[in-house]
Amino acid sequence: MLNQINCTSVIMRKITLTLVSALVLVSPAVAQDRVERVVQPVPASTTENLYRVNADRTPSGFDVPRFVSLKFSRVNGRTGPSRDHPVAWQYQRRGLPLLIVAETEMWRKVRDISGDEAWVHKPTLSGARTVIATRQATLRSRPNAKAREVARTDEMALLRLETCRDGWCEVKAENGLKGWARQEGLWGASRP
Repeated sequence: MLNQINCTSVIMRKITLTLVSALVLVSPAVAQDRVERVVQPVPASTTENLYRVNADRTPSGFDVPRFVSLKFSRVNGRTGPSRDHPVAWQYQRRGLPLLIVAETEMWRKVRDISGDEAWVHKPTLSGARTVIATRQATLRSRPNAKAREVARTDEMALLRLETCRDGWCEVKAENGLKGWARQEGLWGASRP
């Protein structure tokens, strides 16, 4: 009878050891099935929430924040800084001015005129400065409200930015017309 109890005890230990081993091997697979990606909304930041980072502390060597423009007519804006992140929307306007608010080696977090933010791939951006007229803008021959009127732009007109001084910016339209417009009506002209 004692041999029968010892034999049963040995069999029970082997079964227990086998079950524990199986649980240890299966547990990571079960745990992996339960891992979920948690995405938390990040509140939209405004220019007031930004602080300037000097060029010597950024991957690009340029100050952040700074204005850039889109190099192509179609650029994906992603929810995070990699191609693994989903596309939030697609920008469809070549030359669109954007404000870089953060950066990694190959990705830039940008803010558009609407205040929306997304991550875009570095090669899709250009250092060319452009602006958008936030209202109808009058282009003048000199940076003076009494100077001769050269042209008028539509609201949301895309213009190339040449230079700014004393509240006026010299801009050039796609049709080649050039003139001076009030800086306050141009998104992308101010120093971030």
